[in-house]
Amino acid sequence: MNKTSAFKPFYLLFYFLITLSLSAQNNLEKASPESQGLSSEKLNDLNSIMHSYVDNNDFSAIQTAIVKNGKIVHFDSYGYSDISENDKLDRNDIFRIASMTKPIVSIGLMMLYEEGKFQLDDPVYKYIPEFKNLTVKKRKKTKPVKNDVKIIDLLRHSAGFNFKGPEDYRKVIDMDLEQYTQEAIKTPLLYEPGSQWRYSSSTDICGYLIEILSGMKLDTFLKTRLFDPIGMNDTFFELPKDKIQRLTTLYIKENDGELLSFDNKSNSPFAKKVILLNGSGGLLSTTDDYLKFCQMLLNNGTFNGQKLITRKTLELMKEDHALGLKYKKLIFGKKKGFGLGFEVIKESNTKFGSKGTFGWGGMFGTYFRIDPVENMIFIYMTQSFETYKLKLSNTYRELVYKSLSN
Repeated sequence: MNKTSAFKPFYLLFYFLITLSLSAQNNLEKASPESQGLSSEKLNDLNSIMHSYVDNNDFSAIQTAIVKNGKIVHFDSYGYSDISENDKLDRNDIFRIASMTKPIVSIGLMMLYEEGKFQLDDPVYKYIPEFKNLTVKKRKKTKPVKNDVKIIDLLRHSAGFNFKGPEDYRKVIDMDLEQYTQEAIKTPLLYEPGSQWRYSSSTDICGYLIEILSGMKLDTFLKTRLFDPIGMNDTFFELPKDKIQRLTTLYIKENDGELLSFDNKSNSPFAKKVILLNGSGGLLSTTDDYLKFCQMLLNNGTFNGQKLITRKTLELMKEDHALGLKYKKLIFGKKKGFGLGFEVIKESNTKFGSKGTFGWGGMFGTYFRIDPVENMIFIYMTQSFETYKLKLSNTYRELVYKSLSN
């Protein structure tokens, strides 16, 4: 027997272990579009339109993915992760997911709800005493609030807080969540708690509640309780040094049409020590990682043999909890509502999708939808402030539904 023959069983074992390891990292299997009821021809149309956005210099890069019946039927990358370095966008590249952080943190808090750590109608001051002393703006005057802020108000954006953008966060970037919360509640609320829906950064305070209720830092809690169990190995608040080269550059479009680097791997605050664990928009992730999170939600809280949250709690989160609240800007109504961390579709229609579809997006050009009726997930990731102006989500959603062949 020669040496090659003698070691053949070990080669086979090594190959099997490597294959198993790679499979565990991806978790979702590939399948042809036709085998799951989608049209390859229509998906080619989607590809062409996404390429045209990049060719027209609207976006530096776009990554799109569709999962149907638990199988990846479409995954494509267009453009460059960094234009100046001529780096083509790769499947493993890392994105700033901005407000797509909110559903993750909301799920984390509701995991503690299932453990009996709190009730949704609990006043927040029960856990953060300073919430007892909140004030609200009324006719240019500041008065004590009449209504207590409840935990449900933080989750559904009815607490009275304002939305914070990148400039606001730069002022508090060196604070931890406790310090940030203490600073946030000094500012008078915009309206009485529980009276209006207004998009805000209240999920940051949900993150602080997770720390109080679990006894762990937010990043540690999410890693041990959510990310590790379902294999989200590339999702974090602070970019590990060995993954910096995978960070996609964030661009802003100037008036002359040129794309200007706003944040890149050489100067990104995500690649430095992160103190403020921003539960409203601070996570980094990959498309594959976020697909795992979405598939867990679509599977009623289970993925890769791990049960994270129950079906009944997810059903509660997907109810329209904004019903009956006044809207500062009318973005909801008969067809759409807002749950505990997600937008929810209340009526099936060609514009928004099937009844029961839910999801959200992020200001840096990230977007996901989960359609339980079609048993389908679709995501895109870009790194640009232009997606809302160009209505990329509307175009992408329409193209996805057009690709269904049955």
